Amino acid sequence: MKKKLIASLLMATMTLSLAACGKGDGGSSGGSGGSGGGEEQYYNTYLQTEPSTLDSIKGNDNYSRGILINTMEPLTRLVEKDGEQVREAAGAESWESNEDGTVWTFKIRDNKWSDGQEVTAADYAYGITQTLNPDAGSPNSFFTASFIKNGSKVVNGEASVEELGVKAVDDKTLEITLEAPTPYFMSLTDTRACYPVRQDFAEQYGETYGSEAENFVGNGPFKIESWTHNSEIKLVKNENYWDAENVKLDKINYAIINDETAVFNSFDSGQLDWCSTGTEEWVNRFDKKEGVDRIDAVIPSMRYDFFNVNDELFSNLNVRKAFVLAVDREDMAKTIYQDMHIPAYWWVPQAVSTGELGDYRDQVEAPLEKIAKEEDAKELLLKGMDELGLGSDPSKITVKYSLSATTQWARNYGEYVQQKYKDVLGVNIELDFNEWSTFQQKTNSGEYQMANMTWSTDYDDPMSMISLFTTENSSNIPTGWSNEEFDALIDQAGKEMDEAKRVDLYSQAEQILFNEGCNICPLVNEMQHIFRYSYVKNVDEKFTSTSGLKYVYIEGR
Repeated sequence: MKKKLIASLLMATMTLSLAACGKGDGGSSGGSGGSGGGEEQYYNTYLQTEPSTLDSIKGNDNYSRGILINTMEPLTRLVEKDGEQVREAAGAESWESNEDGTVWTFKIRDNKWSDGQEVTAADYAYGITQTLNPDAGSPNSFFTASFIKNGSKVVNGEASVEELGVKAVDDKTLEITLEAPTPYFMSLTDTRACYPVRQDFAEQYGETYGSEAENFVGNGPFKIESWTHNSEIKLVKNENYWDAENVKLDKINYAIINDETAVFNSFDSGQLDWCSTGTEEWVNRFDKKEGVDRIDAVIPSMRYDFFNVNDELFSNLNVRKAFVLAVDREDMAKTIYQDMHIPAYWWVPQAVSTGELGDYRDQVEAPLEKIAKEEDAKELLLKGMDELGLGSDPSKITVKYSLSATTQWARNYGEYVQQKYKDVLGVNIELDFNEWSTFQQKTNSGEYQMANMTWSTDYDDPMSMISLFTTENSSNIPTGWSNEEFDALIDQAGKEMDEAKRVDLYSQAEQILFNEGCNICPLVNEMQHIFRYSYVKNVDEKFTSTSGLKYVYIEGR
């Protein structure tokens, strides 16, 4: 019988793509959950594009995350047991803090790297400190810079790496000192910001570390057997892994497929064991397919546009607000996404919780809804044009809109946006289609006016999303916007242990983001529609889970 699960799921991945992305690692439940019998244990999955790098210090895309979560062993893992999520000992077999929660001590378990070398506390210390080392240029420094002792000073070049509150006391003891008690600290211990890195291996390969199978070493349940660029990545069980007896899969095959129709056809024919789609036609088709389970999920992932505030046109707040308010989100959700996603009037997405208080969006008003009731998009544009000395004829304005894909879907989407801005504001939109790597280069260097991306939470707290716009973290979504009051609110929220007060601080910051920034334009809050063959067992259904495919097995293929 077909099982249909409808849940509010959570995603802790940083998705940076235009098209809908599935949970690249497949997910898995905590505990062995069965042996899988005597069947051949392999799992066929996919990535939508080539990982930028498997260097956890330098990479922050979702595609590499899918590989790393299975080949690396973080300090802890968040796993599902009996329908609940629990934080499980992983690279650390135990941990404790001092009385005020500012000093954390992790006991590193006996484990080996895939080449047989012992894993030590120094490997974790090196990964954490290099992520904060400004010379490494890590896009993940924002995870921990604000709360690890001297983190911000190191990132800003005001202190040396040696002054960080991170040290290997001995081979089996890692000590992390915080600036102040941090309510979400443990949620960071399974992210890339806390992954171990073998210093000798990283230094041996330098800039090419993590770019080839042979230039990478892991300490997780699987290891890389081969990497054929833009084609496939094959993982095999890591016999040196400390918990190898509870790893049931022998092989994981990642096909790299950037055409969504090819993905759906591959799943339909059984070449892939799962897929995710937001296309109504395929949802209806797979919903009728025997032997397939369906999971519908509201996930904490935002599709959005962002503006370069250093660009002459978008340096004006009224112009930015005009472009944000010109979007008919209900029509976009219906016309482009076939009602598969939710119209979004916020930045912190649905399905992000604030501890025991529950979903943040249930507690806080959507800031864009209020602005939309008070302001008119066309009037704002004309006001902004006047302030910039651009006259009063919007048809003389042409904006280059950069997209991170070259697919037919992206082209259809671009044409829709082009027509809508013409209808509402009277401006011209020039479409700029790019492969992902080119898009990253353009936006990171500020060579864009207006661009489109997707961003997902990395851990279950509003801080994961809202802190992206602090001055310190502004390189992640490179709009160039900065606001001292916003920075101060986020800094205060990062230290506030009272959940209700933290929610209020987040709410104030989110209002400033739109009232005084409007450097981003939320479009839709993603939903995911996952289809998976029923022979795949022990799969996590919560997107914050970080056990990867460790506990998955195959039964009755």
